[in-house]
Amino acid sequence: MPEQLIPTSPFDFRQMLRRPLSRPSKVTVIDATAGSFTRVIRLGTRLVPVTVVDEGTVDQPMLRLIYPEGLTESEGAEVRERLARMFSTNVNLQGFYSRMETQAGWGGLIKQLYGLRAIQDADLFESMVKVIVGQQLNVQFAATLVERLVDLGGEVVDWHSTSLPVFPSAERVADWSYEDLRALSFSQRKAEYVIDFARAVVNGRIGLDELWSKSDAEIYDTLMPLRGVGRWTVECFLLFGMGRPDVMPAADIGVQNAIQKLYGLEHRPKEDEVRQLSEPWAPWRSYATYYLWQSLIRVV
Repeated sequence: MPEQLIPTSPFDFRQMLRRPLSRPSKVTVIDATAGSFTRVIRLGTRLVPVTVVDEGTVDQPMLRLIYPEGLTESEGAEVRERLARMFSTNVNLQGFYSRMETQAGWGGLIKQLYGLRAIQDADLFESMVKVIVGQQLNVQFAATLVERLVDLGGEVVDWHSTSLPVFPSAERVADWSYEDLRALSFSQRKAEYVIDFARAVVNGRIGLDELWSKSDAEIYDTLMPLRGVGRWTVECFLLFGMGRPDVMPAADIGVQNAIQKLYGLEHRPKEDEVRQLSEPWAPWRSYATYYLWQSLIRVV
């Protein structure tokens, strides 16, 4: 069932696809030539495959949405709402550009990445699990562990002659034992963090849907008491799970490396230096973070 989604310009969908293309995932299928993004999203217990195709330009963007026939009106509306959130289509970047054009060194980066915004994770449970898995691991090994989680979940959806693996639900992960993840090369602590988080969601200790109405500070207060969840974890969750606009994960090595490169610094800045340097970027520090990360991706 094809429909259209008209993002706020500027919107560079193909530029946005570069980050997921640089770290391939089983749950997403990206065609760089066609400018398409395909994956399964969860609507309650229903699994819905969706394909998003770029059919516009940076200044006149248009996304074609393709998903199965037979959804109810409310389900179709939720699919469109979820995709709009995932691709940040309603964000107006002009405020970010106006703020950053006064900052030394940013003019060239904005010109290079004009229209970039982040692709959000499909749901909050998936987002937090991926962040927990990625703590203190290199990107490639973290991606491997996430792939193994998906394989262990064992769910697939057939869509246009392709079998799409599905990220496991909280209920499925909560039923696993720590030994199940240890067998996949998870450390004991990481296995505990992932499964305990899933159980906290399933038993109602953590209400993920309730987080949408909370402030950033309230989300820190809710999540940081959990084992395995620290400040960087919540920051990345706010960025990639919730799309909050003013988050700076200053302890992130990638952010520090990108700032060193952008400003030609002799040393990689430390966390406190990054926080101080980024204060003038408020209330757009999340978008500054996306642009810094994107600046490190090699063009193939």
